[in-house]
Amino acid sequence: MSSSPKLDFDPTCIRAAVFDYGGVLIEGGPREVAAFGGRVGLSEDVWRPLRRELFGNDGRWAALERGELSYADFTESLRTSILAAGGDVSRDQAAAFMGDADPMAHKTRLRASMLEAVRGIRRRMPTALLTNNVREWRQGWESVLEPASLFDLVIDSSEVGTRKPETRIYEVTRERLGVAHDEIFFLDDIGQNLKAAKALGWKTMLFTETDQVLPVLHALAASV
Repeated sequence: MSSSPKLDFDPTCIRAAVFDYGGVLIEGGPREVAAFGGRVGLSEDVWRPLRRELFGNDGRWAALERGELSYADFTESLRTSILAAGGDVSRDQAAAFMGDADPMAHKTRLRASMLEAVRGIRRRMPTALLTNNVREWRQGWESVLEPASLFDLVIDSSEVGTRKPETRIYEVTRERLGVAHDEIFFLDDIGQNLKAAKALGWKTMLFTETDQVLPVLHALAASV
C-alpha cells in the first residue's frame, strides 16, 4: 500500500492549480538545448557560456518568449553565434535546435498520466497553463494539447509580454485566476521559475519525473 505524499502545504487551502507545459506536460525542453551544442560541433566548454548568453533571462531567447523577436530572427542569431564560435550549423539545423522547428507539437510526447491528473484537479478547482513559449509555436501545441479541455486559463508569455521568472507574469496569472497568491499550487521543471513564484506565496513543486508528482496531484484532486 502506498503512503500519502509528504506535502509542505495544506492541499485543502489550494484554490487554483497552475502548470508549466514544456518539460512537464510534454517531454522536451532545456535538455534539448543543452545537447544542441554537441550536435553542431561545439565542446561543452564553448557551448555552455554561449548558451547562457543566448538563453539567459537577458538574452535573445527571453526576448523571443516575450514576443519581442520573431522565431526566424532568433534562429538566425543562434546560427551566427554558433558559426562564430567554430561550429557548423545550417539554417534548418538552427531552426530545429530543440529537435525540430515545432517541438511542442508532438502528441506522442505528451505525458498522458499528467494530463489525466490535471483533469482530475480541474473538477475541484480552476486550472491554468503558465508557459514561456514562442508565438510561432502556438498553433502547433494548441492542436495537440487542446488546452480548453484541461485549463480554465492559458497564460502564454509571448502574448502577455512577460515571462517566468519575471514577477509580472505571476501577478497576471493570479489576477486572472481571482485567488490569493498563497492559494495557488504551481508545478514547473525549472527551479528559478518556482523560486520567483514561491517568493509571492505560491505553493510550488519541482517536476523531475511523473511518478514523483502524481501522488501530489492526486492529493490535490481529492482534497475538500
